[in-house]
Amino acid sequence: MAKVLRFLLKRTGGNREVAQEVLQNTLISAYKSYSTFKSKSSFFTWVCKIALNKLADYYRSQIRHQSHFVVPAIDSFNQIIDPKISVEEKLVLDEFKFKVNQCLNLLPQEYKNLLTLKYYEDLSNREISLKLKIPDRSLEGKLYRAKKLLAKIYAKSKVSSHTP
Repeated sequence: MAKVLRFLLKRTGGNREVAQEVLQNTLISAYKSYSTFKSKSSFFTWVCKIALNKLADYYRSQIRHQSHFVVPAIDSFNQIIDPKISVEEKLVLDEFKFKVNQCLNLLPQEYKNLLTLKYYEDLSNREISLKLKIPDRSLEGKLYRAKKLLAKIYAKSKVSSHTP
């Protein structure tokens, strides 16, 4: 299994902790599904394919757990009205809402559509994947990239608005 560990180390950028965790999950999965091994490839190739799938699962779970940027439900976000809010606070809030909507318009159409379905129309991931006919896992990755790009565009817009 040292070969599989080296294989994983290359794909994790040398992160031994991640590689070992994925290796452990790979070995468990290979053991459980050994009966499906049909010798169409070498055993090493078969285990490496399992390892790649387990590595993808690991990174997906990390994305879900570490992604703190959440776009609020835009409809309710755009409807925020509080009688206790001061005029200055309302102006700041209006500017913020305008800036977020402006940044949404700078996204590629696919990402804008995904975020619109998720946060404007408040659809579940399952509903979106059925509507767009894309796999759930593919949708999760696309939503993550769309949110990351929106955050990046928003951050750049804040920097560019503060530079003379």
